[in-house]
Amino acid sequence: MLRLMIVDDEQIIREALSQMIDYESLGYKLIATAKNGMEAYDIICDEYPDVVITDIRMPILNGLDLIDRSIKADSKITFILLSGYNDFEYAKQAMKYGVRYYLLKPTDKNELIDSLVSVRKERLIEEENRKLQQDHFLKSLHFPLEQSFIMEALEHQDNFSPVFRKYQGLLSVPKDCQYACICSFVEESYLKNFACDIKRMLEVAKIPLLFSILYVKNAAVLVFPASTLVIQEEMERQITELKYPGQSVTFETEFLHKESAEHLFHEILLKISRFERILLIKDDGCSHEIKNHIASPWMISRLEDSITSAENILQKTALLDSAFMDSMPLITARSLALGLFLQSGVEQEKLPTDAACDFFRRIYSCNSVQEIRDLLSVVMVQKTKDPGSQKISSNISILKTYIREHLDSENLSLKWLAENYLFVSVGYLSKQFIKEEGMRFSDYLNKERMEEAIRLMTFYHSDNVKHIARQVGFGSNPQYFSQVFKRYTGLPPTEYIETLKNK
Repeated sequence: MLRLMIVDDEQIIREALSQMIDYESLGYKLIATAKNGMEAYDIICDEYPDVVITDIRMPILNGLDLIDRSIKADSKITFILLSGYNDFEYAKQAMKYGVRYYLLKPTDKNELIDSLVSVRKERLIEEENRKLQQDHFLKSLHFPLEQSFIMEALEHQDNFSPVFRKYQGLLSVPKDCQYACICSFVEESYLKNFACDIKRMLEVAKIPLLFSILYVKNAAVLVFPASTLVIQEEMERQITELKYPGQSVTFETEFLHKESAEHLFHEILLKISRFERILLIKDDGCSHEIKNHIASPWMISRLEDSITSAENILQKTALLDSAFMDSMPLITARSLALGLFLQSGVEQEKLPTDAACDFFRRIYSCNSVQEIRDLLSVVMVQKTKDPGSQKISSNISILKTYIREHLDSENLSLKWLAENYLFVSVGYLSKQFIKEEGMRFSDYLNKERMEEAIRLMTFYHSDNVKHIARQVGFGSNPQYFSQVFKRYTGLPPTEYIETLKNK
C-alpha cells in the first residue's frame, strides 16, 4: 500500500476528496489530511507519505512552498496538484520541482483515479528496479556477508536463531534450503580445483550453490537444493569420479537433511565449530580463513564493547583510529566495518534489508580507510553508555544530538534521518521516538528550532528575522518561520523581539 495524504484549506474539499474514492482498492492507504501547508509539512516529517494530493493556494505555507520544503527532506514524494484555471503559472513553477500531475478544480473523480493509478504503476516499476538493484548489490557483497555470518554464528552458538534470522534476508537464503552435502577426503592442495569443478557440475545441472563452500580439515560442505534421490545420487556419482594428481583416496559424500534452513545451518555450524581453521571458498576457488582474522567475532565484539564503554568521544575516536589504520587494506577495513555494524548497529531483532543496504552502499562507496572511519563515527562513536546504568544510548539520543548540531538544515525529517544517518527503518524509528519522547518528531523538531530562535533573539539581540529563519532551518521562507514561531510563542517574531527590548 502506498501512503497517501490530502492537503486543502477548504474542509468540504478535504472531506470530499477523502470519501469520493475507494483508495484501498487502488493500492493506497489514506494516512492523514491537513488544512494548510504548515500542518501538512509537520505530518510529512512524521508520517513519510508516498503521495500527496495538495491544493496550491493555501494560507501559511502554499502548495509550492510545501513541495519545495518537502522534497529537501524526501525527494521520493510524488505530488498531485489541485488548483483553479487562474493558477497555471503556479503549475509551471511546480514543474521545476518535478511535479507532473496537475488537476483542475473542481476535481474530476476519474482524472484523479487515472493519476493515482499512473503513480502506483510508476512506483511499482521503481520498486521492482530498486529490488533488482538491491539484490544485485547484495550478491556483490555475498562473500563478505557470509564471512560475517559464520563469524558471528561461531561467537553466539548458544543463541543461533536471532543471528540466522538477521542474515537470512541479506544472504537470500530460501526457507526451503534443507539440504547440504559433506564431501570427505578433499585435500587442501587441490581444493581450488575441487571448488571450480563443483561449480561447473552444478551449473550444468542448473542447480544453484546457495552458500559458498565451507572447508574444514579435508571436508567440504556444499549447500544446494538436493530434494530428490535422483539429484543426490547423480551428484554423488560425479563427485566420487573426480580425480586430481596426487589424490590417494576416493571422495565420499554424505547428505544432511533438516526441516528448515535455520536447522540446516545450525547443524553445519555444530560440525565446523570444533575446528580451529575454517575456510570459506569463493566462486573462483580462492579461500578465506575465517578464524584468527582481524575481523573475527571476538575482535569485533571486543572493539565494539571498548568503543561503546569509553568515557568520552576522544577515547572512542582514538579506539576507532587504532583499529582502522590508514595502512590497513581497504577490503579488510570494509569487512571489519560491516561486522561492527551487523553486531552493534541494530536494535531490532530482524535487520531491515533496506537500512542495511543503505549502510553497505555507503561503506563500499568509501575509497579510503579514513572515509570508513568517518562513517563509523556515526554508527559507533556516538553510541555511549550511561556511567550509572551502563545502558547504551538509543537511536533517539543520537538523533537528538544530530538535530541540535544541524538545526539550520532543512532536511531534518524522520525519514531522511532514518535512511541517511541511523540506517534503521523509518517505521521503527517513528515508534521508538514517540515511545521515548512522548511526542511526535515534528513537534520536537519545531520546539528545538523555536527555542534556538528565542535564544538568538535573547542572548545575541538579533532582530533580523530572515537571518534567524535561516539559522534554525527555514531557509529562504521567513513567513513560514513567523507562522511556526507565532504558533509556539503566541506572538510574531517582530512583536516578540519588541517585548525583549522593553524588558
